[in-house]
Amino acid sequence: MHICGNMFAPPDSESKGMSFRLDVRKLAAAAILILGGGVIVAWVVGQLGIPFLDPIMILGATIMIAMILVCCSSMMVFGQFAYRMPRYGEMEIRFKEGMELYNNQEWEAALKIFREQMGPEMDHKRALFYGAKCCEELDDLNCVKEYTMRYLELQPKDKEVWEMLANTHKRLFEYEEAEDALKKASDL
Repeated sequence: MHICGNMFAPPDSESKGMSFRLDVRKLAAAAILILGGGVIVAWVVGQLGIPFLDPIMILGATIMIAMILVCCSSMMVFGQFAYRMPRYGEMEIRFKEGMELYNNQEWEAALKIFREQMGPEMDHKRALFYGAKCCEELDDLNCVKEYTMRYLELQPKDKEVWEMLANTHKRLFEYEEAEDALKKASDL
């Protein structure tokens, strides 16, 4: 095993089977603790004048270890981004296919692609937005409500989506919720 662990391992659920997984924040905290501790030890050794320990060597080793940890942290972050880049490219191509279907008013086919793009976490804002628009065209009001509410958790300052949610609440005879959504829309 390398000193940094498997820095290019996928950061998502595919990596759960790994027995050894480092967190960048933990490495950064360890680097700070080692650096602070090394400075204190070097100072104490210098004050006590212990003949076989050189404070400069202790300080140098401490800085080197801290720098190794910082480098590992930055490589882990870089590796996580590098791992995701091809997936993002594929997702963008697939999203454009969904937009073509949406623009051609093929609501069900577009909605299928947008649902793929949302993923299990439902965290793709554009897919949530256009998925809600497709559901609106298909008169699936519960779907519109679900997608707009999740979208607004991620992007709460979107007047158009608040208005879409208010309209959906009205169509579902949920007048108090519609009024709240309209108030939030007017506040923006």
